[in-house]
Amino acid sequence: MKESSYFSKNLMNKQVLFSAIFTAYKNLLWPLVGIGLPIVIFGLNGSIFEKAFFFIVITIVLFIPYLVLCFLVHKLSLKSKDDLEKFYSLDPKERGKVIGDELSGWW
Repeated sequence: MKESSYFSKNLMNKQVLFSAIFTAYKNLLWPLVGIGLPIVIFGLNGSIFEKAFFFIVITIVLFIPYLVLCFLVHKLSLKSKDDLEKFYSLDPKERGKVIGDELSGWW
């Protein structure tokens, strides 16, 4: 019997993926709003629509590598078979929250 990989078990499960996306975005949004929003509002010349578009683009550009890094760091943190069993014993939404919170303490 072939074991599926970490990424196929988590990326192909919609509940895990959406929960990880929501949690990671929530964790990344605070620094973006606290630091990036004043820079966009007071540092750029342009209409409000241009500023909003720029902020959304910057958010997406920063979020995608952040989410990928959350998955990679969490995968590397599961070193033993026992760690994997504990992780997979969680329900899918909890697994997504664990993955999305992986880098939250690094700020």
